[in-house]
Amino acid sequence: MGFACQAAAAERLFPDATETDDQLKQLYDGEGDLCLRNPSRDVRVAVACKAMTIYGIALNERGWCYGRENEANAEKDWHRCGADSDRFELDRLTDFGR
Repeated sequence: MGFACQAAAAERLFPDATETDDQLKQLYDGEGDLCLRNPSRDVRVAVACKAMTIYGIALNERGWCYGRENEANAEKDWHRCGADSDRFELDRLTDFGR
């Protein structure tokens, strides 16, 4: 899904985003409905999974993290980031050419 170290921590990618934190969380959840619950290899599913990463990075930049290290996936939820929090990282498909 794109969790790992602190990607995008040094350089903010979305400092001027106008969505509220709650809107970004809802967008993340909406894409998750398609990405995480669909075994298809369709392009739209791949796009939904990348969108989750992008929304996650934007929320990380605002101090929100999804899950903690060594926490089961079913227990993960949005919380204020701490030292043991999972963070989203950029990858080849979401590096925006940087």
